[in-house]
Amino acid sequence: MVALDGSDQSKKALELAVDLAKMWNATIYLIHVQERLKMPKEFEKYAKVERIPPSNYFAMVCERNQFLGEGLTRVKEAGVKAADPICVQGDPTASILNAAKRNKIDLIIMGSRGLGLFKKAVVGSVCSKVFHNSSCTTIAVK
Repeated sequence: MVALDGSDQSKKALELAVDLAKMWNATIYLIHVQERLKMPKEFEKYAKVERIPPSNYFAMVCERNQFLGEGLTRVKEAGVKAADPICVQGDPTASILNAAKRNKIDLIIMGSRGLGLFKKAVVGSVCSKVFHNSSCTTIAVK
């Protein structure tokens, strides 16, 4: 499973996953985690006029997610099997770990993002939290 966030590191993680999937004839799962989305006022008005339930907003955002779309295109171009992309909302660490468990993932590959020493000491990175709490092998790509 590859966590995509649009960073250069996540793109490198995807390339590593594609290479490994080719060697092992594996299926790639792509995941993107959105923090809680606030619906824009313009969409609220549109949704009201068109009678679109507010809960459909997140589904529409996922459907048009550029990170997952670009990732899926890259995987398919490489001739690698891909599962349906996973787009979830919430805490990134918990969401990645839950998706890995639910889908019986045996390898998580994600980009490590360089946090400053202070922020890393106080908050920690998503990559670090996934690495320390995952029950499967996790690779951080720089």
